[in-house]
Amino acid sequence: MSARALPMAGAGPPRKIRVAHVITRLCKGGAQENTFHTVRLANRTRFEVDLISGPTHGHEGSIEDAVRAAGIPILREPFLVRPPAPVRDTLTLYRLIRRFRAGRYDIVHTHTSKAGLLGRVAAERAGVPVVVHTPHGNVFHGYFNRYLTRLFVWMERHGARRSDRIIELTAGGVDEHLAEGIGQRAQYTVIFSGIDTAPFEEAVAQRDEVRGSLGAGAGALLVGGVGRLERIKGFAYFVEMAKAVAAVEPQARFVLAGQGSLDRELREQAKPLGERFRFLGPRDDVPRLMAAMDLLVAPSLNEGMGRVLLEAGAAGTAAVASRVGGIPDVLDDGETGILVPPRDAAALAGAVLELLRAPERRQLMGATARAKVVPQFGLEHMVRRIEVLYEELIHEKSLDAGG
Repeated sequence: MSARALPMAGAGPPRKIRVAHVITRLCKGGAQENTFHTVRLANRTRFEVDLISGPTHGHEGSIEDAVRAAGIPILREPFLVRPPAPVRDTLTLYRLIRRFRAGRYDIVHTHTSKAGLLGRVAAERAGVPVVVHTPHGNVFHGYFNRYLTRLFVWMERHGARRSDRIIELTAGGVDEHLAEGIGQRAQYTVIFSGIDTAPFEEAVAQRDEVRGSLGAGAGALLVGGVGRLERIKGFAYFVEMAKAVAAVEPQARFVLAGQGSLDRELREQAKPLGERFRFLGPRDDVPRLMAAMDLLVAPSLNEGMGRVLLEAGAAGTAAVASRVGGIPDVLDDGETGILVPPRDAAALAGAVLELLRAPERRQLMGATARAKVVPQFGLEHMVRRIEVLYEELIHEKSLDAGG
């Protein structure tokens, strides 16, 4: 029996289920996009959904305007911030307890570490029947020093004991959490983060126009990166790769789209490449950029899944990426791109040159990636799977009883 068919015939229509999504901030990033679209595409005949967020601060930009444009109110938790802040965290905890009780939520679904811990503890204390958490990757490698990392591991262990289910983006992500003693395998389910594949159709048709605007004329080989300009994304290795490739491949050109705290540092590092390396800043036309590239490079030091690799695949663009986190679950080494060790600019350069010099292989990889991504990783598919999980938990907790 499917999850949507769980209520018994003759029992009347199931009641509406109230769901609260809680996230620390709505900056530009995969976790935030995932949460936004899960709320936007919710089945409103079945679920009443609220989005709760702390203030959006940081160099990465914000998606709050897009959220509001979609008609989604942001319920603000003013003291919910990313860094550890004992006073603010305590205030947030008690505010969330009151909010959850007042909202009479059936499901609280938390996202990322800080909102994940405070939201799950508050949900338990407020008597919320169902608690779901999506870590959106982990902060166990490459983010913080050893002591702060252990604090976050403790937080995730503590939160797992208050979770009915934990959604991981990849099977590799499940193994990483279990290796840290976080939760039990039965608590985990794998649901990939989806993307909107529709804009990539038009983007492919605009390839030559966009390449021209990026200074990639006839014969140019365009290598790109897209993401937050933060250390965890590894773009310092991207720049070093570009220097090595440019030295032996005169047709190579490089673009890097995004913003973050390393913007000035990376620009200084790339100065020797002159006009062959362009910083594009934050962009709202990622599908067009992906379709314009000959190759995407994702040199991350840690990655929950690698949403950018799905976007490249939807555009039919092959990729070179670090073998970290959930990336090997998304990029098929040798079939849709090449995996290399992290923190290794020479390995990046070798893989990039290998594919730039083999256009037929590179194009076949792009086509294979597109054939994989478009049917499997759409937003609607992601949201449907999340709501099927909700229905399983609703059934387990008998929340429709007496509906």
